[in-house]
Amino acid sequence: MTFSLARRRYTTKPRPRFEVPKYYNKAGLTVKSFFKLTKSITLYICDYIFITKQKYVIFYRKLSLLQRIRIQRELLKTLLQSTQVRLVVFGLGITVLVGTAGYMLIEGWNIIDALYMTVITLTTVGFGEIRPLSESGRIFTIGLILAGVGLITYGLSSAIEYVATGEVARVIKARRQYERLMAMRDHFIVIGYGRVGREVATTFAEANVPFVVIDSNPAAIERATEEGYVCVQGSGTDDEILLEAGIERARGLVACAGNDATNVFAVLTARALNDRLQIIARAIDEQSESKIIRAGANRVISPYVLGGRRMANLAMRPHVVDFLDITSQASGQEQILEEVVIEENSALTNQTIAEVDLRRRTGANILALYLPDGQWISNPSPSMVLMPGTRLILLGNRQQLNETEELARAHTSSSLP
Repeated sequence: MTFSLARRRYTTKPRPRFEVPKYYNKAGLTVKSFFKLTKSITLYICDYIFITKQKYVIFYRKLSLLQRIRIQRELLKTLLQSTQVRLVVFGLGITVLVGTAGYMLIEGWNIIDALYMTVITLTTVGFGEIRPLSESGRIFTIGLILAGVGLITYGLSSAIEYVATGEVARVIKARRQYERLMAMRDHFIVIGYGRVGREVATTFAEANVPFVVIDSNPAAIERATEEGYVCVQGSGTDDEILLEAGIERARGLVACAGNDATNVFAVLTARALNDRLQIIARAIDEQSESKIIRAGANRVISPYVLGGRRMANLAMRPHVVDFLDITSQASGQEQILEEVVIEENSALTNQTIAEVDLRRRTGANILALYLPDGQWISNPSPSMVLMPGTRLILLGNRQQLNETEELARAHTSSSLP
């Protein structure tokens, strides 16, 4: 199969043959030509490594020039993190220095001629000797060739092994996870990726809520990583692990480890690092609930108590439970329940429900209010005034809720139509 920049047709799967395109002109190799040559070499490597997986090559060919350059730089940066590749680069540098010094001492050449001879010898380009060599110089050149070819062969085999074993993909994925973690703001931290933790993470992911998973079990971290979640391996009771997960920037924490003692210490540590954090904790033993509350949790959930109440409600009023499940988990155009906070100087501040008329303006329905003093008001009257800090419990589709949330945000100047 002949490789070129033209469109390729895959009929068989032989080993690809690389042909260097003619990108040279009188002025030498231009920047544009260099990028084209790099593109050809990279595609050839893709053909060589993924000859049975043509989708990778097709994916690469669809990328723009800047995206391809970014991938090439990321691959190069990742390869340079390999110990073997670093040793090869270091060895080649030492070999160049030794070769240059050797020609200067043995043949008495200047540094430019000695360096030039060393480079063309190591790269085996076949330009020939720039000056006649003595017998000692030829013996030294043989050793230089053997050392250079050996290092380059070892480096290429190490690089191919590094790519073929999936180490490159793992390192790139870890770097991207770290970048995602550093960019997170107002996220949640999920401690423990067991049965409860997986459900919490799934719910957050379906709602497009940013979150970080913390677990000390490597198998749990691997499962969470395969799901595409940002993870930090370690104990949720460790200050450094919580700081690495961005607890100072976090919006809330969910402690759902399978051990009450772990949850108590996790809540205590998290509260000490961020006193504004919304903390939800799991309690297996009912006697642990008060301890977790004293440690700093805002809410404590017992899976057994919650499961028993749900079973009882399903027995008494199954359709109500089904309705709540649908409105709590649905998305798109379906009706869902949501809460929206009225901010200071928003279009809804100090307006009555009748004056706001959300049903007409956005289509959302106000089911209940949670006042700043902690009082709940179900089915509020139209004359109720909406004060700053009031939480609206709404029912509507995603578009209606987004429009209502926009109205509830603070604005410098706003007025009702």
